[in-house]
Formats: sequence, C-alpha cells, structure tokens
Amino acid sequence: MDEEASALVLPALSVVIASVNGYRYIAQCLHSLADQRGRERAEVIVVEASGDDTPQRIAAEYPDAVVIGLPDQRPIPSLRAIGIRRARGDIIVTTGDHFVFDPDWYDRIIEAHRSFPDAAIGGAVENGSRDRLMDWTAYICEYGKFMLPFEPRPEVDLPGPNVSYRRHVLEQACGDLLDQGLWERALHTRMAERGFQLWLMPSLVVYYTKTFEFRDFLAQRYYFGRSFAAMRVIAASGLTRLFYGTIALLLPSLYLWRYARCLVGRGRFLRELVIASPLLVIFACAWSVGEFLGYTLGDGGASLRVK
Repeated sequence: MDEEASALVLPALSVVIASVNGYRYIAQCLHSLADQRGRERAEVIVVEASGDDTPQRIAAEYPDAVVIGLPDQRPIPSLRAIGIRRARGDIIVTTGDHFVFDPDWYDRIIEAHRSFPDAAIGGAVENGSRDRLMDWTAYICEYGKFMLPFEPRPEVDLPGPNVSYRRHVLEQACGDLLDQGLWERALHTRMAERGFQLWLMPSLVVYYTKTFEFRDFLAQRYYFGRSFAAMRVIAASGLTRLFYGTIALLLPSLYLWRYARCLVGRGRFLRELVIASPLLVIFACAWSVGEFLGYTLGDGGASLRVK
C-alpha cells in the first residue's frame, strides 16, 4: 500500500492523552500502548503541555505517536478537546499520561462498542503504585470507586482516563462543551440527558501509576475541587453558587463514607483504608475547601494546576 492510500485508511481507535507531568510518565504510558495487541488499528495523539522538552523527546522516541506540543499551560479538559478535534478514529478514547494498560485494552474497547454502538463506555481503574501509603491514599481518593470487581452497569460517572466514545455521538451531544473545556462529568451528564447510553465495564482496565508527596497531593485535591466546582456552575446565578458553596462545606464526611463503602463493599484493601484514614480526612477537607471557593469565587487559576 503506497503512502497516499495508507493515509486514507482511518484508524479504528484514536487514543487522546493529555500530558502535563513530564517525560517520565508519558514515556511509560506510550511504552505500554506500544505493547498493545491490535496497535496497528489505533492512532495515539499526545497533547503535551508540560512546559519542557517533552514534546521533542516523545517525537524522537515514539515516532508513531502524533505529538501536539503547546507553548503554554492549558487545563486538562482543554488538552483533551484539542486531541479529540485532531482525532480521525471512529472511536475516541481519552486517558492520562500517568496510566498503563492491559495488553488487550484496545481489543476490549472495540468489542465493547460492538455491543453498545452509540454509548460512552468507561472501565476499571486499578492501583499501579502500591509501595507507599501516600500513593494508596491518592488512589483511593481519585479512583477507588472504579476499582474491581464490579458488574457491567449503566453509569453516568465514568473515569476520564479510561472512557471511550463514538466520535459522531460525542460531537453531536457535546461539541459545545468540548469547546468550553469542561471536565468529563459535564459531557457524560449531557449525553445521559439526551438519551445516549453510558456503561461501566469491568473488562476495560487501566492502572494508575502516579506518585505523590503529601504536600503535592494536598494541593492537587484543593485545585481539582476548585476547578470542578467552578466549571460546574460556570453559567449559574449568584444564589445557586452560594447554595452549592454551603453544601460543599459538608462534603468531607460524605466522601469518607463513600471511600469506606467502596472498599468494604469490594472486600479489598481494607488494611490500606484503615491506615490511610487520617490522610483521607485531610484530603477530603482540602477538596471541600476547593469546592467552596470554586462555587463562590470561581476558578482562580486552579484548572491550570490540576495534574
């Protein structure tokens, strides 16, 4: 097949990666994708905003990846939107630079979309950083609700770093939200409101590999909470913002109950849950403060600091 004909063959999958954590993380992510069965059916698009020489290093070490290097920082949802607009595949998959994958991840995504043609489909997130208590705590906070085991089920809350869409459905339902650079929860809520299916499938597994120090993760919980809240009420009235801000101050106990319910219900990592409890309290409070300020005062630059 000559180059012109090859260019006309569209990939089955477009994997869009928002890269903000530097070469160490994106390199292990791309190495994992290079080991995928069926990798010839996929294109990998890295939207890179780490602010260093990472785009050049990716281009040199992973020439099959499409690298979009940006000269300035952007929020992660905006990076994803840029990659989605560049994608050519019928199925668009979003993930993060600090994830690695089962070798049959591509195949299982394609199989899932054959069963649910017009759905958004999310999967499991397992912990790939198990050596330190701090990293267990970060995993429980961010992705514990997506740990295995669980049964396939309809679900609006799908994990942004392990979710896939039919491109035409995503554009039809959420094109304007992509342009606004909103977090995936807003996209999924819109899709559900418009009658599209959303499924959570245990057969699609990614592994969270990020490591944190206490101070860094404390800041991340605050920034993420503030960014999430600000985007949620971007067009809301002052009274609505005040109402949500008041509720936000009550969130720590709710989050702790959710963490416990999730891990106890699955019967996994109960020792880690108990040991991590003091840290979970602190990080739940940091998120709550961030949400309160996001609702009442707006983003304040928090979205640019979420990593």
